[in-house]
Amino acid sequence: MATENKLSDKLLKSLSGKPSEKQLIMADGRGLSIRVSKAGGVSFVFYYRTGGRTSPPVWLTLGRYPDMSLANARKMRDQCREWLAMHLDPRNQMKIEAERSMMPVTIKDAIMYWYDNHAITARKEHEYLIQRFDKHIFPHIGNMPIEKSKLHDWLTCFDRIKKKAPVMSGAIFLDIKQALRFCRVRQYISCDPLGDIGVNYVGRSSGIRDRVLDVKETADVWSFAFGNNLLNIASAVNQRMFVLCMAFGCRQREARLSTWSEWDFENWIWTVPKEHSKNGEAIVRPVPVGIRQWITNLHAATKRSDFIIGVEFSRAGVTSAANRICKRLGHDKNGLWCIHDFRRTFSTSLNDMGGDPYIIELLLGHKIKGVAGVYNKSRHLNKKLKVLNMWVNYLNAVAGFDNNVVELNKEVV
Repeated sequence: MATENKLSDKLLKSLSGKPSEKQLIMADGRGLSIRVSKAGGVSFVFYYRTGGRTSPPVWLTLGRYPDMSLANARKMRDQCREWLAMHLDPRNQMKIEAERSMMPVTIKDAIMYWYDNHAITARKEHEYLIQRFDKHIFPHIGNMPIEKSKLHDWLTCFDRIKKKAPVMSGAIFLDIKQALRFCRVRQYISCDPLGDIGVNYVGRSSGIRDRVLDVKETADVWSFAFGNNLLNIASAVNQRMFVLCMAFGCRQREARLSTWSEWDFENWIWTVPKEHSKNGEAIVRPVPVGIRQWITNLHAATKRSDFIIGVEFSRAGVTSAANRICKRLGHDKNGLWCIHDFRRTFSTSLNDMGGDPYIIELLLGHKIKGVAGVYNKSRHLNKKLKVLNMWVNYLNAVAGFDNNVVELNKEVV
């Protein structure tokens, strides 16, 4: 067996900086040697072959003494031997390690790698993610090399969010957990700083909401939105969002991004394109008779805009407006409702009123499972219109409006 660790620090000190007549090579063992130049410079080199004895030898410089100690040189030699055992060329691996050390992947780099390569295409709505990270994560630990980050660094960051918004903290945690897993699978990073901790360590899960507006709350919302009875508490844009989401049971994204090209005034049909649909399929809804005049008036007011509500409205803006209006209407004593709770109210109320559950699911834009979802491609427009007319008539009734006025006036120019 070849002798190991032949060299010593005493020998290296005696050779360093002392000129000699010729270059010297002295072995330490297991492929590690020192090369001493005529000027007295001492370098650690690793000798190996990549293809057996028939391949040319490689002398790989590991570092210079005394910048690299003998102990560290031996550790590097052992690492090179491990790479060779895995059929990896130490030359290439050292370049990779050097780049990783000089330009480490930061926490922001890792999160943005996931965002750019996954979240943008996998999620219908993703812009709000960057807003959250910019506010809560990047200013505090964004520039930290992720391989150097400790669990304590992350917990300190999440604790700061949890004090004011525990549900937000939990949501951000779950997104980051997914982001880091994505980066590890694609070998962009190798560490797992969050380990096995769950959402309860950093905040609270949003859970499954069960908020359904009662009759009075439903009447208040419809009176505010459709009846223009409370103009002092919100803008016209908020009212338009509320009418669309309450009348159609649609998702706020579908209303927020809707353009007039989606609306067929001849047949009174609103078709949500698959790009705006959560299930990836177009959603076809007839326009109930009771709001056709309102839609006509809205078209007159916003037809020159890119969006039917008149402006580009963010998801955060919708959430903020809903919270504010819920409080101003005095509904928060039962727990704040959000725009999405209109869908639950829509479904629950219509089922209680005897509406066809299958049609209600289609109106909600849910993907029908099983054989029915594969073979039945009927749009059921007449049945949908019947259900939506019943719903809008109910809304007008509880709000005290007249359901009899359905004749359309000429659109204002």
